[in-house]
Amino acid sequence: MGASIIADMLNLRQLEILRAVVQYRTTVGAAERLGMSQPSISNTIRHIETVLGFPLFERVSNRLAPTEEALILLEESEPLFLLRDAVNQRAADLRAGRIGRIRVASTAEISEAVLPRVIADYARDYPRIQISLETRPLDSVLQVVENGVADVAFVIAAYERQALHYELVHDLRAVCLCDEADPLARLEVVTPKDLAERPMVGPQVANRIGLMFADSFRANGLDYRPSIETRFMNAAARIVREGWGVALVDELSAFTAMRPGLVVRPYGPDLRFDLSAALPRTKTPSRQTQRFIKAFRDRVVTRIAEVRAASQRPQG
Repeated sequence: MGASIIADMLNLRQLEILRAVVQYRTTVGAAERLGMSQPSISNTIRHIETVLGFPLFERVSNRLAPTEEALILLEESEPLFLLRDAVNQRAADLRAGRIGRIRVASTAEISEAVLPRVIADYARDYPRIQISLETRPLDSVLQVVENGVADVAFVIAAYERQALHYELVHDLRAVCLCDEADPLARLEVVTPKDLAERPMVGPQVANRIGLMFADSFRANGLDYRPSIETRFMNAAARIVREGWGVALVDELSAFTAMRPGLVVRPYGPDLRFDLSAALPRTKTPSRQTQRFIKAFRDRVVTRIAEVRAASQRPQG
């Protein structure tokens, strides 16, 4: 008699009562174990015997000895109990947040500057959580959250989309990355006029951050014309790290590319970009996603504090 056939004839609670009586050899002991009354146990056993059409116990010296049929029945039903226990354990793990998955998307700047440390720490703390990371341009990152491919996206200076809700994580300041021997390194604040005619690398005007830099130049009567344009600010910072020019980037990208001999100076006017978590507007984020966002925010707050402390004083 297979487990599926047993399940069609008897429910799991009836099988559990049968197992308890076999274990304790008395209906009283089974009743205490299951928190039921003794008459309920006896009635259930009689009902099972009626359904099956054969006896399950013989009374021997005031104890109930299981028949061979009862033992075979319990052996066949054991997979049902194992499955129940596994489901209960999985439910407990889910409730405690020990298992699950998190699908994360971000632009390249965040994937390089913050997420590796956050993901590594999270994976150590929750080894049974499956984490995936998609690194894409801003439009694509927002789209994968809208389409349900990602649970959350971390983005800089995102624009409004009807299907998305943005949870502010931190504001990022615009900075100038340059060589410590460059005259810019001795300035308290680097302005568009200081960058005029300089070999500069920065975000392309085709994206929002590039437009924000262009507006700040235009307000000073200057054109924003980087000699080298990049889609992602971490790429701009890496070019300066390799020894060419100066870069206008966000502070996280600048410090990710730091090496001995480079410095970061504040950019003026005070230009800031929102670093946000993008979430579906119509779906409540899972507890795992909420916990990951908190871990991300905590890491960003710590990192920004380190970044700003290191860039307070000019060189020389």
